[in-house]
Amino acid sequence: QLPHEFFYKACLENNIELPPEGGYGTGLIFLPRNKKDYNFCKNLFSEIVCREGQYLLGWRNVPVNDSGIGRTARESEPLIEQVFIARSKGDPSAYRPQDQENSSNFLDFERRLYVIRKQVENTIRASNIKQKTYFYITNLSSRTFSYKGLLMPSQLGDFFLDLKDDGLKSAICLVHSRYSTNTFPAWNLSQPFRFLAHNGEINTLHGNINWMRARQGMLKSKVFGEDLKKIMPIIVPDGSDSATL
Repeated sequence: QLPHEFFYKACLENNIELPPEGGYGTGLIFLPRNKKDYNFCKNLFSEIVCREGQYLLGWRNVPVNDSGIGRTARESEPLIEQVFIARSKGDPSAYRPQDQENSSNFLDFERRLYVIRKQVENTIRASNIKQKTYFYITNLSSRTFSYKGLLMPSQLGDFFLDLKDDGLKSAICLVHSRYSTNTFPAWNLSQPFRFLAHNGEINTLHGNINWMRARQGMLKSKVFGEDLKKIMPIIVPDGSDSATL
Protein backbone atom coordinates (compact mmCIF):
# COMPACT_ATOMS: atom_id res chain seq x y z
CA GLN A 1 0.00 0.00 0.00
CA LEU A 2 1.03 3.57 -0.61
CA PRO A 3 2.37 4.87 2.76
CA HIS A 4 0.65 8.24 2.66
CA GLU A 5 1.63 9.50 6.13
CA PHE A 6 5.30 8.79 5.47
CA PHE A 7 5.25 10.43 2.04
CA TYR A 8 3.36 13.45 3.36
CA LYS A 9 6.06 14.06 5.97
CA ALA A 10 8.89 13.44 3.48
CA CYS A 11 7.30 15.84 1.00
CA LEU A 12 7.03 18.62 3.56
CA GLU A 13 10.81 18.36 3.98
CA ASN A 14 11.09 18.87 0.20
CA ASN A 15 8.59 21.76 0.01
CA ILE A 16 5.99 19.56 -1.71
CA GLU A 17 2.45 19.71 -0.34
CA LEU A 18 0.60 16.49 -1.00
CA PRO A 19 -3.17 16.29 -1.45
CA PRO A 20 -5.11 13.69 0.56
CA GLU A 21 -4.54 10.01 -0.11
CA GLY A 22 -6.04 8.99 -3.44
CA GLY A 23 -5.54 12.47 -4.89
CA TYR A 24 -2.04 11.81 -6.21
CA GLY A 25 0.10 9.14 -7.81
CA THR A 26 3.75 8.41 -7.19
CA GLY A 27 6.57 6.06 -8.10
CA LEU A 28 10.32 5.51 -8.01
CA ILE A 29 12.08 6.61 -11.18
CA PHE A 30 15.57 5.46 -12.22
CA LEU A 31 17.30 8.33 -14.04
CA PRO A 32 20.50 8.70 -16.11
CA ARG A 33 23.60 10.12 -14.44
CA ASN A 34 24.52 12.04 -17.59
CA LYS A 35 23.24 15.58 -16.91
CA LYS A 36 21.89 16.14 -20.42
CA ASP A 37 20.08 12.80 -20.49
CA TYR A 38 18.82 13.37 -16.94
CA ASN A 39 17.27 16.71 -17.90
CA PHE A 40 15.78 15.21 -21.07
CA CYS A 41 13.98 12.49 -19.09
CA LYS A 42 12.64 14.82 -16.40
CA ASN A 43 11.51 17.47 -18.87
CA LEU A 44 9.75 14.83 -20.96
CA PHE A 45 8.01 13.52 -17.84
CA SER A 46 6.75 17.01 -16.98
CA GLU A 47 5.62 17.62 -20.55
CA ILE A 48 3.59 14.41 -20.81
CA VAL A 49 2.03 14.81 -17.35
CA CYS A 50 0.88 18.30 -18.35
CA ARG A 51 -0.34 17.11 -21.75
CA GLU A 52 -2.45 14.47 -20.02
CA GLY A 53 -4.14 17.12 -17.90
CA GLN A 54 -2.51 16.22 -14.59
CA TYR A 55 -0.26 18.25 -12.29
CA LEU A 56 3.36 17.43 -11.46
CA LEU A 57 3.82 18.36 -7.82
CA GLY A 58 7.56 17.75 -7.66
CA TRP A 59 10.43 15.32 -7.24
CA ARG A 60 12.09 13.88 -4.15
CA ASN A 61 15.62 12.51 -3.96
CA VAL A 62 15.28 8.97 -2.57
CA PRO A 63 17.92 8.39 0.15
CA VAL A 64 20.04 5.31 -0.50
CA ASN A 65 23.18 3.71 0.90
CA ASP A 66 25.07 1.91 -1.87
CA SER A 67 28.10 0.98 0.24
CA GLY A 68 26.87 -2.59 0.64
CA ILE A 69 25.97 -3.45 -2.96
CA GLY A 70 28.21 -5.17 -5.50
CA ARG A 71 30.73 -3.44 -7.74
CA THR A 72 28.77 -4.12 -10.93
CA ALA A 73 25.57 -2.76 -9.40
CA ARG A 74 27.33 0.35 -8.10
CA GLU A 75 29.04 1.09 -11.43
CA SER A 76 25.72 1.05 -13.29
CA GLU A 77 23.61 2.55 -10.50
CA PRO A 78 21.12 5.17 -11.73
CA LEU A 79 20.00 8.26 -9.86
CA ILE A 80 16.81 7.37 -7.99
CA GLU A 81 14.09 9.96 -7.48
CA GLN A 82 10.41 9.85 -6.58
CA VAL A 83 7.83 11.71 -8.65
CA PHE A 84 4.51 13.01 -7.30
CA ILE A 85 1.61 13.64 -9.67
CA ALA A 86 -1.70 15.17 -8.56
CA ARG A 87 -5.04 14.78 -10.24
CA SER A 88 -5.96 17.64 -12.49
CA LYS A 89 -7.24 20.59 -10.48
CA GLY A 90 -10.13 20.81 -12.91
CA ASP A 91 -11.18 17.26 -12.07
CA PRO A 92 -14.23 17.31 -9.74
CA SER A 93 -12.88 14.22 -8.00
CA ALA A 94 -9.48 15.81 -7.41
CA TYR A 95 -8.02 15.70 -3.92
CA ARG A 96 -10.83 13.54 -2.61
CA PRO A 97 -9.71 10.58 -0.48
CA GLN A 98 -10.51 7.28 -2.13
CA ASP A 99 -13.34 5.45 -0.40
CA GLN A 100 -13.75 2.52 -2.73
CA GLU A 101 -10.91 1.01 -4.71
CA ASN A 102 -13.23 0.03 -7.52
CA SER A 103 -14.81 3.47 -7.85
CA SER A 104 -14.79 4.95 -11.35
CA ASN A 105 -12.86 8.04 -10.20
CA PHE A 106 -10.12 5.91 -8.68
CA LEU A 107 -9.77 3.71 -11.76
CA ASP A 108 -9.87 6.71 -14.11
CA PHE A 109 -6.84 8.18 -12.35
CA GLU A 110 -4.99 4.84 -12.35
CA ARG A 111 -5.57 4.58 -16.10
CA ARG A 112 -4.34 8.14 -16.61
CA LEU A 113 -1.13 7.32 -14.73
CA TYR A 114 -0.71 4.21 -16.88
CA VAL A 115 -1.09 6.25 -20.08
CA ILE A 116 1.50 8.71 -18.77
CA ARG A 117 3.96 5.93 -17.90
CA LYS A 118 3.65 4.18 -21.25
CA GLN A 119 4.17 7.39 -23.23
CA VAL A 120 7.25 8.35 -21.23
CA GLU A 121 8.73 4.85 -21.56
CA ASN A 122 8.06 4.58 -25.30
CA THR A 123 9.44 8.05 -26.06
CA ILE A 124 12.66 7.51 -24.12
CA ARG A 125 13.12 4.05 -25.60
CA ALA A 126 12.88 5.56 -29.10
CA SER A 127 15.19 8.48 -28.27
CA ASN A 128 18.89 8.86 -29.03
CA ILE A 129 20.07 9.71 -25.51
CA LYS A 130 23.19 7.81 -24.47
CA GLN A 131 22.02 6.50 -21.10
CA LYS A 132 18.42 5.56 -21.91
CA THR A 133 18.94 2.10 -20.36
CA TYR A 134 19.42 3.89 -17.03
CA PHE A 135 15.81 5.08 -17.20
CA TYR A 136 13.08 2.95 -15.63
CA ILE A 137 9.71 3.61 -14.01
CA THR A 138 9.33 1.08 -11.22
CA ASN A 139 5.65 1.86 -10.71
CA LEU A 140 3.26 4.79 -11.07
CA SER A 141 0.11 4.49 -8.99
CA SER A 142 -2.16 6.12 -6.42
CA ARG A 143 -2.58 2.77 -4.69
CA THR A 144 0.70 0.85 -4.49
CA PHE A 145 4.41 1.63 -4.22
CA SER A 146 7.49 -0.39 -5.16
CA TYR A 147 11.13 -0.29 -4.11
CA LYS A 148 13.33 -2.07 -6.64
CA GLY A 149 16.94 -2.37 -7.63
CA LEU A 150 19.87 -4.53 -8.70
CA LEU A 151 20.04 -5.98 -5.20
CA MET A 152 20.19 -9.19 -3.23
CA PRO A 153 17.25 -9.64 -0.80
CA SER A 154 19.51 -8.99 2.19
CA GLN A 155 20.65 -5.67 0.66
CA LEU A 156 17.17 -4.20 0.14
CA GLY A 157 16.58 -2.86 3.66
CA ASP A 158 20.03 -1.32 3.94
CA PHE A 159 20.00 0.24 0.46
CA PHE A 160 16.67 2.09 0.68
CA LEU A 161 16.83 4.14 3.86
CA ASP A 162 13.07 4.74 3.72
CA LEU A 163 12.58 1.12 4.78
CA LYS A 164 14.29 1.83 8.10
CA ASP A 165 11.69 4.44 9.05
CA ASP A 166 8.98 3.25 11.46
CA GLY A 167 6.58 5.72 9.86
CA LEU A 168 6.45 3.73 6.63
CA LYS A 169 3.34 1.59 7.04
CA SER A 170 1.47 -0.92 4.90
CA ALA A 171 -1.11 -3.60 5.63
CA ILE A 172 0.67 -6.00 3.30
CA CYS A 173 4.06 -6.14 1.60
CA LEU A 174 5.43 -8.51 -1.03
CA VAL A 175 9.19 -9.03 -1.32
CA HIS A 176 10.40 -10.87 -4.39
CA SER A 177 13.85 -11.60 -5.79
CA ARG A 178 14.35 -12.87 -9.30
CA TYR A 179 16.04 -11.79 -12.51
CA SER A 180 15.53 -13.10 -16.00
CA THR A 181 17.73 -16.15 -16.54
CA ASN A 182 18.49 -15.34 -20.18
CA THR A 183 19.71 -11.75 -19.74
CA PHE A 184 22.52 -10.11 -17.79
CA PRO A 185 21.10 -8.48 -14.64
CA ALA A 186 20.63 -4.71 -14.84
CA TRP A 187 18.82 -2.02 -12.86
CA ASN A 188 16.24 -1.47 -15.61
CA LEU A 189 15.45 -5.20 -15.75
CA SER A 190 14.15 -5.47 -12.19
CA GLN A 191 10.93 -7.39 -12.64
CA PRO A 192 7.82 -5.21 -13.05
CA PHE A 193 5.14 -6.62 -10.68
CA ARG A 194 3.12 -3.45 -11.11
CA PHE A 195 -0.16 -5.32 -11.07
CA LEU A 196 0.56 -9.00 -10.44
CA ALA A 197 3.49 -11.20 -9.42
CA HIS A 198 4.70 -13.72 -11.96
CA ASN A 199 7.39 -16.30 -11.30
CA GLY A 200 8.33 -18.85 -13.91
CA GLU A 201 8.53 -19.13 -17.67
CA ILE A 202 5.88 -18.74 -20.36
CA ASN A 203 6.81 -21.39 -22.90
CA THR A 204 4.62 -19.92 -25.64
CA LEU A 205 6.14 -16.45 -25.17
CA HIS A 206 7.14 -15.62 -28.76
CA GLY A 207 3.87 -16.93 -30.16
CA ASN A 208 1.91 -14.82 -27.70
CA ILE A 209 3.98 -11.72 -28.52
CA ASN A 210 3.46 -12.17 -32.26
CA TRP A 211 -0.29 -12.63 -31.82
CA MET A 212 -0.49 -9.52 -29.65
CA ARG A 213 1.41 -7.44 -32.18
CA ALA A 214 -0.77 -8.73 -35.02
CA ARG A 215 -3.98 -7.87 -33.16
CA GLN A 216 -2.81 -4.61 -31.64
CA GLY A 217 -4.50 -2.51 -34.32
CA MET A 218 -7.88 -4.08 -33.49
CA LEU A 219 -7.80 -3.17 -29.79
CA LYS A 220 -10.82 -1.26 -28.52
CA SER A 221 -11.77 -0.01 -25.06
CA LYS A 222 -14.69 2.03 -23.78
CA VAL A 223 -12.62 3.35 -20.86
CA PHE A 224 -9.38 4.11 -22.71
CA GLY A 225 -10.94 5.27 -25.97
CA GLU A 226 -8.45 7.15 -28.16
CA ASP A 227 -5.80 6.85 -25.43
CA LEU A 228 -5.08 3.32 -26.69
CA LYS A 229 -3.06 4.83 -29.53
CA LYS A 230 -0.82 6.62 -27.02
CA ILE A 231 0.32 3.47 -25.21
CA MET A 232 1.41 1.46 -28.25
CA PRO A 233 3.46 -0.62 -28.63
CA ILE A 234 1.64 -2.52 -25.90
CA ILE A 235 4.39 -5.13 -25.60
CA VAL A 236 7.73 -3.87 -24.23
CA PRO A 237 10.29 -4.68 -26.95
CA ASP A 238 12.93 -7.23 -25.92
CA GLY A 239 11.41 -7.60 -22.45
CA SER A 240 11.35 -10.79 -20.39
CA ASP A 241 8.25 -12.96 -20.14
CA SER A 242 7.31 -11.18 -16.89
CA ALA A 243 7.81 -7.71 -18.43
CA THR A 244 5.74 -8.78 -21.44
CA LEU A 245 2.94 -10.16 -19.25
